[in-house]
Amino acid sequence: MAARYGLIGRTLGHSYSPLIHKLLSNLDYDLVELEPEDVAPFLAGDAWDGLNVTIPYKKTVAALVDEVTPVAERLGSVNTVVRQTDGTLLGDNTDYAGFSLLLDTLGIDLMGRSAVVLGGHGGAGTTCMAVLADRGVEAQAISRSGPITYDDLDRYCDVDLVVNATPVGMAPACPAAPVNLARFNNLAAVVDIVYNPMRTGLLLQAERLGLPAVSGLAMLVGQAAAAQTRFCGASFSLDDITSVCQRIAQREQNIVLIGMPGAGKTRVGQQIARMLGRVHVDADWELEKRLNTTCSESITTYGEDAFRAEESVTLSELGAQSGLVISCGGGCVTRAENYDFMHQNGIIVLLDRKLEELSSKGRPLSQRDGVEALAKARMPLYQAWADMIMPSQSSAEATAHGIIERLGLKDTQAQSAC
Repeated sequence: MAARYGLIGRTLGHSYSPLIHKLLSNLDYDLVELEPEDVAPFLAGDAWDGLNVTIPYKKTVAALVDEVTPVAERLGSVNTVVRQTDGTLLGDNTDYAGFSLLLDTLGIDLMGRSAVVLGGHGGAGTTCMAVLADRGVEAQAISRSGPITYDDLDRYCDVDLVVNATPVGMAPACPAAPVNLARFNNLAAVVDIVYNPMRTGLLLQAERLGLPAVSGLAMLVGQAAAAQTRFCGASFSLDDITSVCQRIAQREQNIVLIGMPGAGKTRVGQQIARMLGRVHVDADWELEKRLNTTCSESITTYGEDAFRAEESVTLSELGAQSGLVISCGGGCVTRAENYDFMHQNGIIVLLDRKLEELSSKGRPLSQRDGVEALAKARMPLYQAWADMIMPSQSSAEATAHGIIERLGLKDTQAQSAC
C-alpha cells in the first residue's frame, strides 16, 4: 500500500473510490484486496493512517478496532477506521452520513412521511432504516424472508418513499428493478443506493412516472467526504459533493449517438473518442461479430425482427458499461426497450443531418422504404429519445467538437496540444 489511505475488501474490482478522494481533495488513495485471514494483521500494521472498509469485512473490522463511535456501535458495523494519535484504532460508520446527505439531495421534507426500505434488514438497509428513523420517517423493512416480505408490499402501497438498499439493478445485471413502482399510489420520491448504472431500472421507472429520484452516487461521495473528515479534518459543503458527483457522472456516462442511417454516427463517434481519450464502439460492428455476417445480409436473410432482437442484446451489453462512445444503428429506436439500455448509463445525442445528404447505398431498409419515409417514421422517436440534438457540421471533427462543448466536457487532445 503506497498511499497512507485506502479501501480494504475481498474483491474490489472497478471502484470509484480513488477517483472520488482525488476529486474531493487530491488525496492519494489505494485499493487493497485482502483475504479474511489477512485483515487482522493488516490492521495491526503501520502502513496506513486511514481506511475505508467494504464487504465482507465491515463487521469483522468492528470487532478488531479499539473503539467505535456511537453510530458504528448502533449499526453494528464499521466502514471507516483511523489511527489515533495514541496509536489506537477508532472505527466509524460514514455510510450513515452518506445516506443522510443522499436524502438531502432530494430536496423534500421527510418528517412524518412513510417509507419502505427494500433489503432493510441487510447491512446497507440497516443504515437506511436508522437514518430514516432519525429523520422522523416511519419506515418498514422489506426482505425476501422475515416478518415482512415482498409478498406483503400491497399493505404498504400508500407509502411516500421507496428506498432500494439491495444490489438488484447493479451493473452488469441492469436495468433490472426489485419492484414495479406502479403498485404504489402515493409516491413522492424514490431512492436507489446503487450508483452503477447512473439510472437503475427503478430510477428509470421513477423518471417515466415524473417522480423525484436519486441514485447512490451522492451517498458514495458523501461517505467518502465524511471519511476524509475523519482522516485529516477536511470539511466539505453540499455544493462540493454535488460538484464531485457531476464530474463523475460526466466521466462515467456513455455518449450514445443515434440518428438516421448515413448520418455519420460512426465517424463522429470516432472523433469524440479520440478527443476525449475514450473507447469508441460501433454497435453495428459489435452486432456483426455476434452474427458472423453483415447487418445488411442478416436483415435480408433472416428478416428485420430477428435482426432487431439480436441488436437489443448487443445494446443491453454495451449500455451496461461506462465511459464509452457508442454509435448506434439507425433502427435502434424501433424497439422501446433499447431506450432503457442506452439511457441507463448514457447521454443520448441525436445527429441531425439533412435528408438530401443521406445515402441509402448498402442499407436495405433505406432502399426498401426510401429515406424520406424512413425519416418520417423514425424522426419523432429520435427526438423523443435524445437528451441533445446536434445538427451536422462541416465535418465529423467539427460535429464532435460541438457535442463535446455542449456536454461541458474537456477535449484532452486539445489540452495536450496547448
